[in-house]
Amino acid sequence: MERPVKDGILYVQHSKFGKRSWRKMRAQLFAASPSGVARMEKFDVRDDGTIPEKTSLQRCARRVIRLSDCVSVGPAGTESCPKATAAFYLTTTEKSYVLAAEQRDEWITQLCQLAFQGAKETVPSSARAQPSPVVPMEENSLYSSWQDLTEFLVLVVQTDAATRCGLHGHYLLSALPQSLTLKDPQSRQPLLTWPYSFLRKFGQDQAVFSFEAGRRSDSGEGTFTFSTPRAPELCRAVAAAIACQQQGHDTPDPRLFCVSDTQLFAQGLEPQPWGPGNADPQPSPALG
Repeated sequence: MERPVKDGILYVQHSKFGKRSWRKMRAQLFAASPSGVARMEKFDVRDDGTIPEKTSLQRCARRVIRLSDCVSVGPAGTESCPKATAAFYLTTTEKSYVLAAEQRDEWITQLCQLAFQGAKETVPSSARAQPSPVVPMEENSLYSSWQDLTEFLVLVVQTDAATRCGLHGHYLLSALPQSLTLKDPQSRQPLLTWPYSFLRKFGQDQAVFSFEAGRRSDSGEGTFTFSTPRAPELCRAVAAAIACQQQGHDTPDPRLFCVSDTQLFAQGLEPQPWGPGNADPQPSPALG
C-alpha cells in the first residue's frame, strides 16, 4: 500500500461571479512508485479537518493532480488567505491553482522535489569517464533563469478582442525586451506580438493581467485579459522592459522583477496609460 510523503490540510481558492472564496481540503502527496505516479490527491473535509462520517479516504470523492503535468510552483502574491496560512500557486498544463497552507514552504519544497526531480541533464559518456575533483555544492533556492522571470502560463479571459483573434484556453505569455509575445504552450511558436510602443495601457488585479492594444498592433485594437497567479510578476516584467526601452537599454535588469510594487513605483515604473484619449501612442526617441 502506498504511503503519502506529505499529508495535511490545504485551502483551494475558487472564483465565482468575480468573488473569491476558499475551500478546505485534505491533501496527500505521493512519490512515483511501481504502483503509481507522482501526484497530489485532494479530498473534501469538514471544517474541523475530518472526513465525513461513515466514509474513508479510499471511499471519498478525490481529485488527482499528476505532478508530471506540473509547470511551476512558487509563492503567490498577496492574497486574503485563511487565518495563519500563506498562499502559493501550482500551475499545470491544464489549470492554475491558488492554494494556501500553514506550512507553505514545506509544501512548495515537497512539490518541487516530486515534480521536477527527474529533470536532470545528461552527461556524455566521454565526460563521465574523466575523473574530476568532487566539489560539494548546494542548490541555490534563489536561482531563476531569464525564461522563468519573463515567461508565464496564462489562461485567456474572453473579451471582444480575444474572440476576434480566436484565442481560448492556455498560452505562454512572454515579456520580451521589445514586446509582449503570445506563444503556443506546446510548440512555443509565437502566435501574436504586441510591441510595447503599441500598448495604450496595462495593469493587474491579483490573479488577472490586462492590457489595451492600439490599432497598429497585429491583433488590432482592443483589450486582452489573462488569468495567472503570477499577475504581479508579469506586470512588473512589462514595466521593467518598458522602462529599459525608455532608458535606451537592450535588456531589463532581472533585479527589477524581484522588487516590491512600492519600490517599483518609486523607480518610476508604475504602469500608466499610453497617450491621451483613444489615440495610438507615438514611439518616443528612446524607443527608436
